Amino acid sequence: MPYSSRNLIILMVPFLLLSCRENQPEYTLARPEPGERIVVVEEFSGVRCPNCPEGTKELENLRALYNDQVIIITIHAGDFAFEYPESVYDFTTPEGNALLDLLGNPIGYPSAVINRVAGSNGILQAFSSRWGSLISDAIDQDPIVSLTLDVDYDLNTRNLEAVIGVVPNRNIDGDLQLTVLLKEDQLVDWQSDSEVEGGVDKSYHHRNVLRKVITAPYGDLIAQNAVEFERTEKTYKYTLPEHTTWWNAQNLMLVAFVTDVSGEILQGIEKPLRP
Repeated sequence: MPYSSRNLIILMVPFLLLSCRENQPEYTLARPEPGERIVVVEEFSGVRCPNCPEGTKELENLRALYNDQVIIITIHAGDFAFEYPESVYDFTTPEGNALLDLLGNPIGYPSAVINRVAGSNGILQAFSSRWGSLISDAIDQDPIVSLTLDVDYDLNTRNLEAVIGVVPNRNIDGDLQLTVLLKEDQLVDWQSDSEVEGGVDKSYHHRNVLRKVITAPYGDLIAQNAVEFERTEKTYKYTLPEHTTWWNAQNLMLVAFVTDVSGEILQGIEKPLRP
């Protein structure tokens, strides 16, 4: 090869290397989107509570306004929760009584706890006049954790398996607790109702009724000093009791939510057993 040709090749090599560097695409670390904030509302109710149907209507209106960003759990516990002699169902549960002890006895009805955040008075329970503003304020916040929920239900064996994934969107000090529960919709039974003639609706459609807390009532430990974007996963299995009129998989929803060391619900998620 002539001397001039060798010089030309040597001169071109740095040019080609420089060109390759200049044409390389720039890469940035993509941060996962936190998604929408989901608000968990724990409504306290009872078959003997004449004002509770109005509270349920208010919550259903708020859910219609915010769509899937509101999860409603109706807990039958307390002074108004005992059934009528003619009642088909007893909606009270040991877990519901435990949650009443945890969240405090309502000083009036209708009453609900929004994301387990206490008011300025230190009380978790809030009357219906405050629900709209509390839910709106919570929805405006970015979720501190993200949740995934995969539900597998076998219609023949009545076995369900739920896989819950928890991803912190930032470092979180202390323990994170995971609560997993089942609620059932459209249970027709007696209900005291101040708005109907005679004061009792004998064909009332009970909504979002707590049926079973699969974890401990106060939740199970899912993470300690959680690290940003480090996923933790937990699997739960449960067999639905055999029953002719309730425990209807078509009307059952699985709910999961995560609480921090203060007890506040950081994020929730729900899915039907049968899509």
